[in-house]
Amino acid sequence: MSPWLAARLPFTRPAMGMLPALSTLLAVAVPVTAQEQAPGGLRAPPRSFALPMEIEHDFGAANGEATIFRFLPLWSVPLSESWRLVNLELVTLADAPGGVPGGPIDPNPTPGDRAFGLSDLIHGSFLTPEDQETFIWGAGLILGIPTATDEVLGSGKWAAGPAVRLTFRTGPWNLGAVAGQRWSFAGDASRPDLNALIIRGAFRFKLPGPWYLVSAPIITANWNAPSSERWLVPLGGGPGITFGMGEQRWATSLQGYVNAVKPEGAPEWAARVQLITAIPY
Repeated sequence: MSPWLAARLPFTRPAMGMLPALSTLLAVAVPVTAQEQAPGGLRAPPRSFALPMEIEHDFGAANGEATIFRFLPLWSVPLSESWRLVNLELVTLADAPGGVPGGPIDPNPTPGDRAFGLSDLIHGSFLTPEDQETFIWGAGLILGIPTATDEVLGSGKWAAGPAVRLTFRTGPWNLGAVAGQRWSFAGDASRPDLNALIIRGAFRFKLPGPWYLVSAPIITANWNAPSSERWLVPLGGGPGITFGMGEQRWATSLQGYVNAVKPEGAPEWAARVQLITAIPY
């Protein structure tokens, strides 16, 4: 799978997806504890899981455009009065070509025809202290599982490594990031090893009424690639709004990103639509 596709798959496509107020991040992006606010500013009930959903379309890639569907269920488990385990899953469906170099999922992506299907599953777990208000942190592990239904949509490798999440809130600002480094340790011996960093930013500014501004770039580094082809750094964002549907609160946003730094042949820019809700249980 191409590097840029990995990032677009939060924790994957150039990858990862998750953070509070994310985007991923997650936003990947998008992780929040039961006491935190979800990316759109929604406050989760004491026991709940957040369900961010994204559709992203890439434009300008050398071998054609790609559409990425991301589902990032976020849930937490209280461990004690002082600690909570926050878990984030990244489930990705992609309609994309193969063979674009530069992403963390497949450092040497497999050339191939256009494919539609499931990409690799990404799981992140973060040990997070309770009773955090202004500054929130968590540390843990990220795990990549080779569940892709087509070789051009995944790495064929099991991968794992350390991960961290940070959030800072002040006034109308909610700033955060989720980052994870993955190394492959098992899988298809004929596929290249994986050595990749993924960072999903989460920057939100609350506007008057139900409106907000959000930026959730997915930044990736493929350490196996030449230095000139290693990084993918998108810049952009867009407006969002919170609204009610019955008794359920939702947040949605429309975002656009230009790939300011990218491997040769990767997409020039991308459009993203995000929908988020917090579901009590």
